[in-house]
Amino acid sequence: MGTSSSHRSPSTREWERVRELYRQYNPNPLEVLSRIVSALDRPARAGLSDAATVCCLERLLNASAAAARGGLGELVSPGAPGPRAPAIGLAAGIKDDADRRISQRGVSSRYGDIALQALGSSILELAGQIGEGGGLQVAPDRLQTHLAGFYAQSRLHSLTSTFLVHDFEHAFRYFVARDIPQFVGTEALPTVAESVQLQDRIAGTCRLVTGGVDLGDSEGETRGALEQPDPEQRIRLLHGVLRDAVGRGLSALASAGG
Repeated sequence: MGTSSSHRSPSTREWERVRELYRQYNPNPLEVLSRIVSALDRPARAGLSDAATVCCLERLLNASAAAARGGLGELVSPGAPGPRAPAIGLAAGIKDDADRRISQRGVSSRYGDIALQALGSSILELAGQIGEGGGLQVAPDRLQTHLAGFYAQSRLHSLTSTFLVHDFEHAFRYFVARDIPQFVGTEALPTVAESVQLQDRIAGTCRLVTGGVDLGDSEGETRGALEQPDPEQRIRLLHGVLRDAVGRGLSALASAGG
């Protein structure tokens, strides 16, 4: 997923308003995010909850259900670091599984690539919540217990929220990164380092805003979808959950910018 000129944002009035902010020194991240939301066309908005992205969310939710059944070890990638970094092995295994399913269904997309990144970083954040060695050294049984709790304690909506935060962070980094290089060397962004710092501020602000989106009322729908024995029905129902979550996330970002 590149950021070359062939992947620059569309030449529309709305995207030009976004680029206007990159010409300013130290633009307000909230305003940047709000203008990006306004610039997103219908295909872009739909892409944030496309079939590949739903597949990634489903694999994250499935990991919690598998942990509750005691089968989390089956998801660990055999090619990833073993006992010394179980969280990395789990993240790699779940990502590989999602990637295979996306390919098998023929639904690969740019937003799916973003969602795969979000899936991996979501797992690492969940491991980090346990607090051992930054999460990477957490004992496998503690990792399993932690993930199982989301399913057992009816907190699947928290997993959806975690995924939404990471997916939006990666997506909005992409939206910024495909345009901002052309402004490096200007008075607004004299160096690459300052460009990276601006991207980090925007991404961090995106995390804060989307992290405040309440998805508690989606618990019943999410559990009902996850318990469907037919994979296609499960994906179809979870698409509705994710589409609604994405809509709420975009609305929060749009209104945060004033």
